[in-house]
Amino acid sequence: LSFHLLRAQELWRPWYITPRSGAQHIDLSGDWELSYKDSLSSGPGEPSTGKEAFRTTVPNSIQWSLYKAGKLPHPYYHLNSDLYKWTDEKVWYYKKTISIPATAEGNYIFLCFDGLDYFSKVWVNDSLAGIHEGMFGGPGVEIGRWLKYGGKNEITVELRAGNWGNKAGYKPRSSGKIIKPWVISGGSGGEMFFSLGMWQGARIEIVPKVHIERPWLVTKSIGTGSALLHLSAEVFAHTQSLELPPWKNDRMRHPTEQGFPFIPVKEKLDLRVEFYSGSQKVFSSEFPLTVYEGRSWVEKDLRFPNPKLWNPTGLGDPNLYQVKVSLLRNGTVADINEFQYGIRTIERTASAGPRTGDRFEDWQFIINGRKIFVKGMNFTPQDVLLETSEDRYRWTLTAAKKMGVQLIRVWGGGLLETNTFYKLCDELGIMVWQDFPIGNTDSTAYPQDVWEAQVVQNILRLRSHPSLAVWCGGNEFNPYTYGNSTSIGILERNLRTFDNSRLFVRATPDGGSIHTYPDMDPAWYDRSFNKEAWVSETGMHSIPEAAALEEVVDPKEFNGLGKMWEKDFAATHPEFTHHFTEYGPSRVPRMLSRASHIDDMNDPSLASISEATQVGAGEFYQVLSDKVQANYPVTTGLMPWVFKRHWPVIAIQMMDWFGHAGAPYYFLKRTYEPTHIMLDLPRLLWAAGEKMDLPVKIIRADLNGGAGYKAGITIYDDAFRQLYKEERPAGFVAGPSVNTLSLGSFTIPADYRDRFLFILAELHDSKGKLISRSYYYPRCLVKMEDKEFYDKYLREPIAWITLDKGPWLKPTVGRTATSLSLGPVSENRVSADETAIKVTVKNTGRIPAFMVELDIIGVKRSFYASDDFLWLAPGESKEISLNVLWREKQQDAHLSVSAWNAAPVQTLLK
Repeated sequence: LSFHLLRAQELWRPWYITPRSGAQHIDLSGDWELSYKDSLSSGPGEPSTGKEAFRTTVPNSIQWSLYKAGKLPHPYYHLNSDLYKWTDEKVWYYKKTISIPATAEGNYIFLCFDGLDYFSKVWVNDSLAGIHEGMFGGPGVEIGRWLKYGGKNEITVELRAGNWGNKAGYKPRSSGKIIKPWVISGGSGGEMFFSLGMWQGARIEIVPKVHIERPWLVTKSIGTGSALLHLSAEVFAHTQSLELPPWKNDRMRHPTEQGFPFIPVKEKLDLRVEFYSGSQKVFSSEFPLTVYEGRSWVEKDLRFPNPKLWNPTGLGDPNLYQVKVSLLRNGTVADINEFQYGIRTIERTASAGPRTGDRFEDWQFIINGRKIFVKGMNFTPQDVLLETSEDRYRWTLTAAKKMGVQLIRVWGGGLLETNTFYKLCDELGIMVWQDFPIGNTDSTAYPQDVWEAQVVQNILRLRSHPSLAVWCGGNEFNPYTYGNSTSIGILERNLRTFDNSRLFVRATPDGGSIHTYPDMDPAWYDRSFNKEAWVSETGMHSIPEAAALEEVVDPKEFNGLGKMWEKDFAATHPEFTHHFTEYGPSRVPRMLSRASHIDDMNDPSLASISEATQVGAGEFYQVLSDKVQANYPVTTGLMPWVFKRHWPVIAIQMMDWFGHAGAPYYFLKRTYEPTHIMLDLPRLLWAAGEKMDLPVKIIRADLNGGAGYKAGITIYDDAFRQLYKEERPAGFVAGPSVNTLSLGSFTIPADYRDRFLFILAELHDSKGKLISRSYYYPRCLVKMEDKEFYDKYLREPIAWITLDKGPWLKPTVGRTATSLSLGPVSENRVSADETAIKVTVKNTGRIPAFMVELDIIGVKRSFYASDDFLWLAPGESKEISLNVLWREKQQDAHLSVSAWNAAPVQTLLK
């Protein structure tokens, strides 16, 4: 092949072809033929067909295609992943026959792939269109010259894994010359999986010779009664993006003595911009264009009257407009680009704390002119083998919104997220912090032309989404080393060129943000980290509900779980440890030490250790969130690790892979409420006879102030006998604010040893309505009477202690019984697989019900609720809503409610 032809075949380009609609767009998702060969054909060759061809759907990975076609068992169950190890050693072929209308001739015909993982070739009929590297956009190619207009055409894609030819030497966290996130390429937590396939859709765009590309809007300012928007777009006349020179060592602008031939387009061209709210047109602007042959840039300010603003969770509705940008040639619409847009401003200023270290960022977020404390979460891929259906994303992201999450960080060991993900974040009002896929690695060996193509493709693809708030270079690497600075320089330069409207962070942690995973009393957060501007990662391991592990692990392995740190445990529990992310001595003891405060962990059942680790982790998240939010305005954001897991594992998680929310979800959710009361305890361990001051803090995110409220503290012994009660008037200023109120002090009885205290903090409004409640269970330990231990524990953050002989919270609570009832149950079908349920739970006994828990039994299901693992006072009723995802036919499903000190009550669901 000549050098010129080889260059023409390289299809990685920075230019994202904007999706069209209607007759201009042909969706190639859906049915394809898939086959494989054992080895790669030599040379460019003809389009090939492999063996064992079968039908599959796109988008999908090779692994999910094999499973869904019945070729292999479920990849996540037992050790079935071993049966998929051969997939990245084969050459795979996708084939599809398509029709191109005769009316398309004379236009540009773009064949666009939005995600091929990883090395690919594309044929159109019998002609090789080119080769491509990279999984985050492309290849894109103009295919008009190879088509049979008005007839059938065959598209063939050859695909190879990113580790092709280097499987034995491939290191996920040092990927060398491929740009692939480590979590989906055999990195820790997913060692057994290496994704490949047509994981995103494909499409054909039929585009006229004079057309528009990549329009986008920026909200410059919001004033009284109007917003100032800026529109940018490109107009192409008799050329197109993919004909632009590749970004290599080319002369850029060298005119002859006569200068460049600026040849005006003589026909009348106009640009029309229309905004729709639902079916109603609410704004329209049309203006003439002066453009030249080739590419011309359009820049235009628009004054939009009476805008409905896009707001993140808790600040208002996420109002969206459908924007239609049309190019008119001689008064006739020639080309249309459409996209969703939300009018909003996201700015930042310096937080109130000290600025130390190098390259310190501003971390105080200002949304539509309002300062906020950002309540966030980290997000790993939805699925390690890249199942990215809208239904699964909608379930996960809706659960995050209902938890109170305002911002999700898409972690750099994972994906440049899908259009579906962003569409839903736009609709739900969840801001996105998007890492690029540099994770825990040095990018020195990156092919920088492929990197730049991927960078620009994704900037252009995502920049119009109102949910996108932060660009970030990646996760836990040094962006300033010589190798990494090249990759980050390319990213930073292109953001300055193509999207300078957002915060750019070179890496996280960096510049005032921290990652920290301390094994300590979480109350230390307000001492160890009280000068930090932003906590961008922190968290604690737990075991998902027993039913989830029972589904994927051999039940014979659920023994000896209290000794899972011993060195021979893995050999005798291969499936259990296979489903344990980052299994090792640094993770297991800290999880079990917290569980040992909840129940006896010497020889626990799976159900017991699952519940105890979740509640132990939940307490950790609750206290750290209390402390971090109460440190506002010095600390202005919190993003715990991590919301959902990408396959069924023991890990740090709010929600398991099946979509079921565990106890940590609810403990953190209660701290993310708009108005939250917390007890500012300095620690969780106490000695008998100590005096405990009782300051409460009211954390207010809502924009309105409040008067006539009352804050109260009630303290019970571990038999729920009241020891202390105090209530005082409480007012607070508009949020974000932290308002402190002292509710006296309590002296622990001198003989109160190896027991728990139960402390209830409550906020009621002027009508007596409960606004916020937090409950705590500090320990009064004999160990605290050891002066050496006591002094060290108060002096410095120490590893959390194990209570191998008690006291244990659950059996302590269980000694004093109450009773519960279930009120009327309403069920409304949301979809074929989802039901919304409302139920009233009442404590019918005379003492508080502790850890009131809802469950659905008798069927495979996942759910999240408005509240769970809660406290109910005697005689108190609470309406709870649940969203239930049915994972098998709903037969004999029962709704159950129980507490640690109340027997289960059940009712049959319809």
